[in-house]
Amino acid sequence: MLNGAMAIPYSNELIDTLERACKSYMSEDVLMRIDELVVSFVKGNIPTQFKDHIRSAMNEQEFDEFPTNDVFVRLAQYVVVSTIFDDKDELRKSICASKLMNYMLVVKAMKRPLPNIKYLLGTYDYHLSHYLENVDKLHENENSTLRSDIPKVEFPYEVSEDNGQTLRIVFKEAELYRIERLLTSEEVQVINNPFVRVYMGLCKMFENMPYYFYNLDLNRIIGLLVRLEEEKKRKKLSNIIDDILQSEYVFEGEYSETSVVLKMVNDGECVIDGDLMLPIKEFAIYLYFEILTEKIINTLN
Repeated sequence: MLNGAMAIPYSNELIDTLERACKSYMSEDVLMRIDELVVSFVKGNIPTQFKDHIRSAMNEQEFDEFPTNDVFVRLAQYVVVSTIFDDKDELRKSICASKLMNYMLVVKAMKRPLPNIKYLLGTYDYHLSHYLENVDKLHENENSTLRSDIPKVEFPYEVSEDNGQTLRIVFKEAELYRIERLLTSEEVQVINNPFVRVYMGLCKMFENMPYYFYNLDLNRIIGLLVRLEEEKKRKKLSNIIDDILQSEYVFEGEYSETSVVLKMVNDGECVIDGDLMLPIKEFAIYLYFEILTEKIINTLN
Protein backbone atom coordinates (compact mmCIF):
# COMPACT_ATOMS: atom_id res chain seq x y z
CA MET A 1 0.00 0.00 0.00
CA LEU A 2 3.04 2.29 0.28
CA ASN A 3 3.99 2.01 -3.38
CA GLY A 4 4.34 5.46 -4.90
CA ALA A 5 4.45 7.27 -1.58
CA MET A 6 8.25 7.45 -1.19
CA ALA A 7 11.05 8.47 -3.53
CA ILE A 8 13.27 5.79 -1.98
CA PRO A 9 11.58 2.50 -0.94
CA TYR A 10 11.64 1.66 2.76
CA SER A 11 13.68 -1.30 3.97
CA ASN A 12 11.92 -4.53 4.90
CA GLU A 13 12.87 -3.93 8.53
CA LEU A 14 11.19 -0.52 8.55
CA ILE A 15 8.10 -1.86 6.80
CA ASP A 16 7.84 -4.60 9.46
CA THR A 17 8.09 -1.94 12.19
CA LEU A 18 5.37 0.15 10.53
CA GLU A 19 3.13 -2.89 10.20
CA ARG A 20 3.47 -3.71 13.90
CA ALA A 21 2.80 -0.08 14.80
CA CYS A 22 -0.35 -0.04 12.67
CA LYS A 23 -1.61 -3.27 14.22
CA SER A 24 -1.10 -1.90 17.74
CA TYR A 25 -2.93 1.37 17.07
CA MET A 26 -6.46 -0.01 17.28
CA SER A 27 -8.15 0.65 20.62
CA GLU A 28 -10.91 -1.31 22.33
CA ASP A 29 -13.41 0.99 20.60
CA VAL A 30 -12.81 -0.38 17.11
CA LEU A 31 -15.74 1.45 15.53
CA MET A 32 -14.54 4.82 16.82
CA ARG A 33 -11.05 4.21 15.41
CA ILE A 34 -12.49 3.17 12.05
CA ASP A 35 -14.50 6.39 11.87
CA GLU A 36 -11.48 8.46 12.84
CA LEU A 37 -9.12 6.91 10.31
CA VAL A 38 -11.54 6.61 7.38
CA VAL A 39 -12.44 10.31 7.61
CA SER A 40 -8.79 11.30 8.07
CA PHE A 41 -7.28 9.35 5.17
CA VAL A 42 -10.04 10.37 2.77
CA LYS A 43 -9.60 14.04 3.64
CA GLY A 44 -5.81 13.75 3.96
CA ASN A 45 -5.77 15.15 7.51
CA ILE A 46 -4.14 12.47 9.64
CA PRO A 47 -4.62 12.77 13.45
CA THR A 48 -1.59 13.85 15.45
CA GLN A 49 -2.14 10.90 17.79
CA PHE A 50 -1.69 8.44 14.92
CA LYS A 51 1.40 10.21 13.58
CA ASP A 52 2.98 10.28 17.05
CA HIS A 53 2.24 6.57 17.51
CA ILE A 54 4.00 5.71 14.24
CA ARG A 55 6.97 7.99 14.90
CA SER A 56 7.38 6.57 18.41
CA ALA A 57 7.53 3.02 17.03
CA MET A 58 10.13 4.14 14.48
CA ASN A 59 12.24 5.91 17.10
CA GLU A 60 12.25 2.84 19.34
CA GLN A 61 13.88 0.91 16.49
CA GLU A 62 16.20 3.85 15.72
CA PHE A 63 14.82 4.62 12.25
CA ASP A 64 15.42 8.23 11.27
CA GLU A 65 13.21 8.44 8.18
CA PHE A 66 10.58 11.19 8.25
CA PRO A 67 7.27 9.90 6.82
CA THR A 68 5.42 12.29 4.51
CA ASN A 69 1.68 12.93 4.86
CA ASP A 70 1.13 10.62 1.88
CA VAL A 71 2.83 7.81 3.81
CA PHE A 72 0.64 8.47 6.85
CA VAL A 73 -2.48 8.40 4.63
CA ARG A 74 -1.53 4.97 3.33
CA LEU A 75 -0.68 3.67 6.79
CA ALA A 76 -4.10 4.81 8.04
CA GLN A 77 -5.64 2.96 5.10
CA TYR A 78 -3.69 -0.13 6.06
CA VAL A 79 -5.02 0.02 9.64
CA VAL A 80 -8.62 0.21 8.41
CA VAL A 81 -8.33 -2.50 5.78
CA SER A 82 -6.35 -4.93 7.94
CA THR A 83 -8.81 -4.40 10.82
CA ILE A 84 -11.68 -5.38 8.54
CA PHE A 85 -9.89 -8.37 7.02
CA ASP A 86 -8.58 -9.69 10.37
CA ASP A 87 -11.63 -9.20 12.60
CA LYS A 88 -13.03 -12.54 13.80
CA ASP A 89 -16.34 -10.94 14.79
CA GLU A 90 -18.33 -11.20 11.56
CA LEU A 91 -20.89 -8.56 12.51
CA ARG A 92 -18.30 -6.00 13.58
CA LYS A 93 -16.29 -6.76 10.45
CA SER A 94 -19.39 -5.98 8.37
CA ILE A 95 -20.12 -2.79 10.28
CA CYS A 96 -16.57 -1.55 9.72
CA ALA A 97 -16.70 -2.40 6.01
CA SER A 98 -20.05 -0.62 5.73
CA LYS A 99 -18.68 2.49 7.44
CA LEU A 100 -15.91 2.62 4.86
CA MET A 101 -18.36 2.10 1.99
CA ASN A 102 -20.74 4.75 3.40
CA TYR A 103 -17.91 7.29 3.32
CA MET A 104 -17.21 6.51 -0.32
CA LEU A 105 -19.85 9.16 -0.99
CA VAL A 106 -17.20 11.73 -0.03
CA VAL A 107 -14.64 10.01 -2.27
CA LYS A 108 -17.14 10.19 -5.12
CA ALA A 109 -17.23 13.98 -4.77
CA MET A 110 -13.46 14.44 -4.59
CA LYS A 111 -11.58 16.03 -7.46
CA ARG A 112 -8.37 14.19 -6.60
CA PRO A 113 -7.65 10.46 -6.72
CA LEU A 114 -7.51 8.42 -3.52
CA PRO A 115 -4.55 6.02 -3.37
CA ASN A 116 -5.21 2.28 -3.13
CA ILE A 117 -8.87 2.71 -4.08
CA LYS A 118 -9.16 -0.82 -5.52
CA TYR A 119 -7.73 -2.26 -2.30
CA LEU A 120 -10.21 -0.25 -0.23
CA LEU A 121 -13.16 -1.31 -2.37
CA GLY A 122 -12.16 -4.94 -1.80
CA THR A 123 -13.66 -4.66 1.68
CA TYR A 124 -17.12 -4.50 0.06
CA ASP A 125 -17.11 -8.30 0.24
CA TYR A 126 -17.79 -7.87 3.98
CA HIS A 127 -20.50 -5.20 3.62
CA LEU A 128 -23.67 -5.53 5.70
CA SER A 129 -25.63 -6.45 2.58
CA HIS A 130 -23.56 -9.64 2.30
CA TYR A 131 -23.72 -10.28 6.03
CA LEU A 132 -27.53 -10.16 5.98
CA GLU A 133 -27.65 -12.52 3.01
CA ASN A 134 -25.78 -15.05 5.14
CA VAL A 135 -27.68 -14.65 8.42
CA ASP A 136 -31.24 -14.30 7.13
CA LYS A 137 -32.20 -17.79 5.95
CA LEU A 138 -35.94 -17.27 6.39
CA HIS A 139 -37.87 -17.81 3.16
CA GLU A 140 -41.42 -16.52 2.98
CA ASN A 141 -44.47 -18.46 1.74
CA GLU A 142 -43.62 -21.66 3.59
CA ASN A 143 -46.81 -23.69 4.11
CA SER A 144 -47.57 -25.00 7.57
CA THR A 145 -50.59 -25.99 9.64
CA LEU A 146 -49.40 -23.40 12.15
CA ARG A 147 -50.86 -20.70 9.92
CA SER A 148 -54.34 -22.20 10.17
CA ASP A 149 -54.01 -23.35 13.79
CA ILE A 150 -52.95 -20.06 15.42
CA PRO A 151 -56.07 -18.00 14.58
CA LYS A 152 -58.38 -20.49 16.32
CA VAL A 153 -56.35 -21.95 19.21
CA GLU A 154 -56.84 -21.20 22.88
CA PHE A 155 -53.92 -19.42 24.56
CA PRO A 156 -51.50 -20.11 26.11
CA TYR A 157 -50.39 -22.24 23.16
CA GLU A 158 -47.15 -24.18 22.97
CA VAL A 159 -45.36 -24.02 19.63
CA SER A 160 -43.51 -27.20 18.78
CA GLU A 161 -39.84 -27.14 17.86
CA ASP A 162 -40.76 -28.17 14.31
CA ASN A 163 -42.98 -25.08 13.99
CA GLY A 164 -40.39 -22.70 15.45
CA GLN A 165 -38.92 -21.83 12.05
CA THR A 166 -42.38 -21.31 10.59
CA LEU A 167 -43.20 -18.90 13.41
CA ARG A 168 -40.08 -16.88 12.60
CA ILE A 169 -41.13 -16.76 8.94
CA VAL A 170 -44.60 -15.55 9.90
CA PHE A 171 -43.04 -12.77 11.99
CA LYS A 172 -40.82 -11.77 9.05
CA GLU A 173 -43.77 -11.70 6.69
CA ALA A 174 -45.71 -9.56 9.17
CA GLU A 175 -42.78 -7.12 9.36
CA LEU A 176 -42.56 -6.92 5.56
CA TYR A 177 -46.29 -6.17 5.46
CA ARG A 178 -45.90 -3.42 8.09
CA ILE A 179 -43.05 -1.87 6.11
CA GLU A 180 -45.08 -1.87 2.90
CA ARG A 181 -48.09 -0.35 4.67
CA LEU A 182 -45.90 2.42 6.11
CA LEU A 183 -44.09 3.28 2.88
CA THR A 184 -47.33 3.38 0.87
CA SER A 185 -49.22 5.36 3.53
CA GLU A 186 -50.62 8.77 2.72
CA GLU A 187 -48.28 10.34 5.28
CA VAL A 188 -45.29 9.31 3.16
CA GLN A 189 -46.76 9.32 -0.35
CA VAL A 190 -48.22 12.82 -0.02
CA ILE A 191 -44.68 14.29 -0.06
CA ASN A 192 -44.14 15.76 -3.52
CA ASN A 193 -40.34 16.02 -3.40
CA PRO A 194 -39.12 12.45 -4.11
CA PHE A 195 -35.77 12.95 -2.31
CA VAL A 196 -37.54 14.15 0.84
CA ARG A 197 -40.04 11.28 0.46
CA VAL A 198 -37.15 8.80 0.36
CA TYR A 199 -35.51 10.40 3.39
CA MET A 200 -38.66 10.52 5.48
CA GLY A 201 -39.84 7.07 4.37
CA LEU A 202 -36.55 5.33 5.22
CA CYS A 203 -36.19 7.17 8.53
CA LYS A 204 -39.72 6.22 9.59
CA MET A 205 -39.26 2.64 8.40
CA PHE A 206 -36.18 2.11 10.55
CA GLU A 207 -37.68 3.96 13.52
CA ASN A 208 -40.55 1.46 13.52
CA MET A 209 -38.51 -1.70 12.91
CA PRO A 210 -37.96 -3.86 16.01
CA TYR A 211 -35.38 -6.09 14.27
CA TYR A 212 -32.71 -5.07 11.73
CA PHE A 213 -31.30 -8.37 10.54
CA TYR A 214 -33.78 -9.27 7.81
CA ASN A 215 -32.33 -9.28 4.30
CA LEU A 216 -34.87 -6.87 2.84
CA ASP A 217 -35.37 -6.34 -0.88
CA LEU A 218 -33.90 -2.86 -1.23
CA ASN A 219 -35.05 -2.51 -4.84
CA ARG A 220 -38.60 -3.21 -3.68
CA ILE A 221 -38.35 -0.63 -0.90
CA ILE A 222 -37.01 2.02 -3.30
CA GLY A 223 -39.78 1.13 -5.75
CA LEU A 224 -42.39 1.91 -3.10
CA LEU A 225 -40.86 5.35 -2.49
CA VAL A 226 -39.79 6.42 -5.98
CA ARG A 227 -42.44 6.59 -8.68
CA LEU A 228 -41.73 5.36 -12.19
CA GLU A 229 -41.54 8.85 -13.65
CA GLU A 230 -39.07 9.89 -10.92
CA GLU A 231 -36.53 7.10 -11.39
CA LYS A 232 -34.16 9.17 -13.56
CA LYS A 233 -34.19 12.25 -11.34
CA ARG A 234 -30.80 13.64 -10.26
CA LYS A 235 -29.98 16.46 -7.90
CA LYS A 236 -27.02 18.14 -6.23
CA LEU A 237 -26.51 16.65 -2.79
CA SER A 238 -26.32 20.12 -1.26
CA ASN A 239 -29.77 20.88 -2.68
CA ILE A 240 -31.14 17.56 -1.44
CA ILE A 241 -29.92 18.41 2.06
CA ASP A 242 -31.54 21.87 1.84
CA ASP A 243 -34.85 20.29 0.80
CA ILE A 244 -34.70 17.85 3.72
CA LEU A 245 -33.87 20.63 6.18
CA GLN A 246 -36.86 22.64 4.96
CA SER A 247 -39.11 19.65 5.61
CA GLU A 248 -38.05 19.85 9.28
CA TYR A 249 -38.12 16.05 9.56
CA VAL A 250 -35.28 14.89 11.81
CA PHE A 251 -33.66 11.46 12.02
CA GLU A 252 -34.05 10.11 15.54
CA GLY A 253 -30.94 8.32 16.66
CA GLU A 254 -27.19 8.54 16.92
CA TYR A 255 -24.99 8.78 13.84
CA SER A 256 -21.27 8.60 13.26
CA GLU A 257 -18.71 10.57 11.25
CA THR A 258 -18.93 8.18 8.30
CA SER A 259 -22.71 8.56 7.86
CA VAL A 260 -22.42 11.46 5.44
CA VAL A 261 -26.07 12.27 4.67
CA LEU A 262 -27.21 11.94 8.29
CA LYS A 263 -24.37 14.15 9.48
CA MET A 264 -25.06 16.82 6.88
CA VAL A 265 -28.76 16.90 7.76
CA ASN A 266 -28.42 16.79 11.53
CA ASP A 267 -25.23 18.83 12.06
CA GLY A 268 -25.62 21.22 9.15
CA GLU A 269 -21.98 20.42 8.38
CA CYS A 270 -20.75 20.57 4.79
CA VAL A 271 -19.04 17.17 4.72
CA ILE A 272 -18.74 17.16 0.93
CA ASP A 273 -17.05 19.92 -1.05
CA GLY A 274 -18.38 20.81 -4.49
CA ASP A 275 -21.62 20.01 -6.24
CA LEU A 276 -22.03 16.24 -6.24
CA MET A 277 -24.92 15.13 -8.44
CA LEU A 278 -26.76 12.06 -7.16
CA PRO A 279 -29.39 9.98 -8.96
CA ILE A 280 -32.33 9.39 -6.65
CA LYS A 281 -31.79 5.62 -6.42
CA GLU A 282 -28.14 6.07 -5.48
CA PHE A 283 -29.14 8.59 -2.83
CA ALA A 284 -31.64 6.07 -1.46
CA ILE A 285 -29.04 3.29 -1.33
CA TYR A 286 -26.47 5.41 0.53
CA LEU A 287 -29.09 6.63 3.00
CA TYR A 288 -30.52 3.13 3.55
CA PHE A 289 -27.16 1.68 4.54
CA GLU A 290 -26.22 4.69 6.67
CA ILE A 291 -29.35 4.27 8.76
CA LEU A 292 -29.09 0.48 8.83
CA THR A 293 -25.46 0.68 9.98
CA GLU A 294 -26.32 3.12 12.77
CA LYS A 295 -29.34 1.10 13.93
CA ILE A 296 -27.32 -2.12 14.09
CA ILE A 297 -24.53 -0.37 16.01
CA ASN A 298 -27.15 0.77 18.50
CA THR A 299 -28.09 -2.87 19.18
CA LEU A 300 -24.53 -3.51 20.35
CA ASN A 301 -24.64 -0.82 23.07
